Amino acid sequence: MKNRKALALIAILALVAAACGSADEVVEEEVVVTTEAPATTEAPAETTAPSSDPLVLASLMPLSGDLASLGPGIALGAAIAVEQINAAGGINGQPVVLIEGDSGCDGAVALTSLNDAIAQGAQGVMGAACSGTSLAILDTAIAAQVVMVSPSNTSPQFTTTDTKGFYARTAPSDLLQGDVLASLLVDDGVQTVSIISRADSYGRGLAEATAAAFEAAGGTVKTIVYHATDASEFTSEVTAVGKGAPDAIVGILFPETGCGVLQPAFEQGLLDIPWYMTDGVKDAGLASLCGLGTALDGFKGTAPGSAAGEALEAFKVAYAAASADGSDNFIFAPQAYDAVMLMAISAAANGVTGPEIAAGLAAASSGGTKCIGVECIALAAAGEDVDYVGASGEIELDENGDPTASTYDIWTTEGDNNPVLRSVDFGS
Repeated sequence: MKNRKALALIAILALVAAACGSADEVVEEEVVVTTEAPATTEAPAETTAPSSDPLVLASLMPLSGDLASLGPGIALGAAIAVEQINAAGGINGQPVVLIEGDSGCDGAVALTSLNDAIAQGAQGVMGAACSGTSLAILDTAIAAQVVMVSPSNTSPQFTTTDTKGFYARTAPSDLLQGDVLASLLVDDGVQTVSIISRADSYGRGLAEATAAAFEAAGGTVKTIVYHATDASEFTSEVTAVGKGAPDAIVGILFPETGCGVLQPAFEQGLLDIPWYMTDGVKDAGLASLCGLGTALDGFKGTAPGSAAGEALEAFKVAYAAASADGSDNFIFAPQAYDAVMLMAISAAANGVTGPEIAAGLAAASSGGTKCIGVECIALAAAGEDVDYVGASGEIELDENGDPTASTYDIWTTEGDNNPVLRSVDFGS
């Protein structure tokens, strides 16, 4: 499933087609998270009239760089949310403004786009897509008191980063995905594995989580090989990961550089053994992108998914109507929809500034009247405490901005498609 062309819906919203890791290397720091004032989705107690300013959001997804093939499909989820909110009357009786920017999966590119969005009045950002990119621009967003809600940051580093309450994510930490991937390997009878991974916060976090979980389950990790995110030649890394004849290879990759890994793997005969992939390449159409034909068919992978239910079904109908090829879903698109909805719900209850939006995110995700889609916005605006049930499922943000409930998909490869074999739910 791919959505790489500009879509009519996005044109209406002045949104060009826009996009879990990053091309930026980030020094990891263990910092205790501090939070802002208590959050609420209830109407403010003051009797003064709320601000009538419009809610201005930005979509910061990769239009260029290593995840450009995934950017438009993810961003469409956010565009659908804005279209639905505006069709229902917007926030403060005004349409939500959505500014589209390129993150490039690159800190410098994303910083330019973020500063441009801030100059245009953005108080909330859906993004960035890549973990390292978000980490690179987070201080700028915090200093400007602009809230960031990412649909696809999965690095465990965010849990221990001091975000001052201005960051949340609707995708779960890779500490969970490591468990899911390790369980899949064990279930498939894999006893020894080697891992080749991006050398960034996303890749390192997921590689370490997978290795730890696999070894805890009795498996043996022969080697972990990291490749530079800006490399153009990967033969030596591929040779290294194939040494020792592992039962399987785990590839924690992105599409463009991933082709640079998979092509020499094919030439060295390493695609004759099973490979297991992750969310960074799902729905990227690797067979055509890498020119590998059917060589990847049957390989499996894991990725954050969506829990079955009314909210997901409603999202699929809207997505199929808007997508260029009629696809009813795309990796991280439900999470992008949820990121916008959570910011809008909080804005409806608390106000449209960054601090007001940030203060109500966790409360909007849990604890009140369960609701889906734009019905939550109307309830929140009327002063009711709501529990948003997202297109991706029960999000339930904790004090760190992490979702405590999540679903993972086990997928396979059939040409350019990645159908889901089954899903695994984690509940809070």
